[in-house]
Parts: sequence; C-alpha cells; structure tokens
Amino acid sequence: MTERRFVCPRRPFAMLNGQGLMLQRSIMIAVLMLLSTPAAAEWRIPCFLDWLSGCSETFVSPEYAARPVQPLNAQAALAEVNAFRTKYGRSPLVLDARLSRAAAMQSKDQARRSWIGHYGSDGSTPRERAARAGYHPKITAENVASGQKSFSDALSGWEGSSGHRSNLLLPNVSAAGVAMAQNKSGRTYWTLDLGAE
Repeated sequence: MTERRFVCPRRPFAMLNGQGLMLQRSIMIAVLMLLSTPAAAEWRIPCFLDWLSGCSETFVSPEYAARPVQPLNAQAALAEVNAFRTKYGRSPLVLDARLSRAAAMQSKDQARRSWIGHYGSDGSTPRERAARAGYHPKITAENVASGQKSFSDALSGWEGSSGHRSNLLLPNVSAAGVAMAQNKSGRTYWTLDLGAE
C-alpha cells in the first residue's frame, strides 16, 4: 500500500522519505553560514512587489551597515570604470560634466522618492535627461544602484550583473557622468550615465 501525503504550501520540501527535511536543513545551514561571513556584506534579491521598476532589495550585514558612506570622487570613479573597460579591451572614457548633471538629476530624484529605476518621476529616460543637461547623445546607457557605501561597491555590483556589465563594456561610448545622492535616512543612490555624441 502506498502512503499518500499532502504537502502543506508552507513546507514545500516535505517528502515521503525525509529527504525534504534534510534538504530544508541543508539550505538553512548554508544560508546561516553565508550570512555569518564577511562575503555576506550585501545580498540582493529582486523586488517582489514592484518587479517592473528595475529595483532590487538589498540586505546588508550589520558590519556593512555601520560603515560610513564614502563621498563620491568623480575622477576616481572614472578611473575605476576605465580600469574595468581596458581590462576587457575597451577604450577609456572621459568625464563629461553634462552627463554628470544628467546622472545627478536621476540620483537626486531617486533619493527624493526612495526608489530606484531608470525612469524619472516625470517619466524621463536617460537619453532625455542627458539632452536636458545639454548632451546630444547618439547612444546612452545608464546604471543605477542603491544602498552601497562607496562607488567601488556599486561598480562591483554592476560588474557582476550581465546587463550592467554590458553597459560598462559598450564599445561605442566615449564619455561618462557619475553622481550620488542620499535620501533623508542616508541611503545612497548611485547613477552612472554613459554616452557618445
């Protein structure tokens, strides 16, 4: 006679032979080990309630959360971007004040709304913000990030994300602008705009 068992939706790993409980425990142990290491300084998952906005939720360790935010040094940020690009055979970019103004528009708008995405509160796109700042783009790309304590941390996240990495390595861009703003609670909003006229 075959035993039948109904699986409670709250226990998706429940199985007849006890493997589900072992799997559940193994996952819990792995998560706890991950969270107890310095490598768990930041853990990102997509937003579940607003998945169309391009946002992500960031969970950080208490140690990382206690670190102070490093002020943005645009020239140092550009040097980091260029080091990444040249490592993969791409030409270096120049810092463009107009693209930095466009990036600042987006960072400030995101900080004001405590929201992350590529559309401005007025519905503007990265290309439209670049044009408003006096840049005449043939091509534009934008990377945004939130919650990181430094530009280096934001860049590291972009390097590990396929879409953001593609933007960083676009062969036809020649200039970049970068900005950071903080909301009332101190959360950071980073924007990197890339373009070519």
